[in-house]
Amino acid sequence: MASFKQGELHLLVATTVIEVGVDVPNASLMIIENPERLGLAQLHQLRGRVGRGAVASHCVLLYKTPLSKTAQIRLQVLRDSNDGFVIAQKDLEIRGPGETVRYASDG
Repeated sequence: MASFKQGELHLLVATTVIEVGVDVPNASLMIIENPERLGLAQLHQLRGRVGRGAVASHCVLLYKTPLSKTAQIRLQVLRDSNDGFVIAQKDLEIRGPGETVRYASDG
């Protein structure tokens, strides 16, 4: 990672561990495999790792077809917005609010 940050290496292959805490201004391309398996917030965080410097950047999502209708909607949200708040709102609409009051115990 240090060699990538210093510009000695020009390619970094990583897991989603780079989602937070990575700031490499010269990083200009991110390719995400199977984005349909990740959440919208996670995808938004990942693509935010590129484009922090003066160089134009791109985030490419490589997915397998056929995508489910929900996956299509989720990826369209990411395509249509760079605004984290808008993405969070759409994620809430798609997934719902979840259980807010629990009466049952998990263990």
